[in-house]
Amino acid sequence: MDNTLLLWINQGWANPWLDVLFSWVSQREGFGFPFAAVVLAGCIARFGADGAKLWLVLVISVGVADFTGNQIKHVAQQHRPCYDLAHQVRQAGRPPGTACGASLTGMPSNHATNFFAAALFLAYVLRRRWVTLTMVGVALCVGLSRIYLGKHYPSQVAAGILLGSAIGLVAAWTSVKYLAFIQRIRARNP
Repeated sequence: MDNTLLLWINQGWANPWLDVLFSWVSQREGFGFPFAAVVLAGCIARFGADGAKLWLVLVISVGVADFTGNQIKHVAQQHRPCYDLAHQVRQAGRPPGTACGASLTGMPSNHATNFFAAALFLAYVLRRRWVTLTMVGVALCVGLSRIYLGKHYPSQVAAGILLGSAIGLVAAWTSVKYLAFIQRIRARNP
């Protein structure tokens, strides 16, 4: 099932526009970091100094998610499809049959983990429908990009979604309960 779904998304959806979109949202330097800067700017514009603190707690939460994902990868030692199925997986920008990247392990997808941690954290803290829809939409696009590009099996992305969601919600709940500036943000953001 995992291979079938992977190959259907990776090959069946093949489109030059999707290649560009999914390659872009999979880049940390080209998309992830600029997206984080936009979130920082939005938090500061809306909440001032409290917004900067909120962003810092968000970054710490994503860092915890990333660290946890990496630890699980070292324990699980589950290969990525672009290693296991290099001869079958279509990889944008790579010659057919070549294995991808330096990291062999792919369980869970840290891209999915990190973006879902951020999405659920902001959704819980800010309680704004447009923030929730935007962040979850971006997180889904990032997770889907990892399957489309042949970097992760669907099960690895699903594990990243679950892990990131859990860490994001726990971090948000803890922050709402114990950090006064987040309580002020929630009070100003009904």
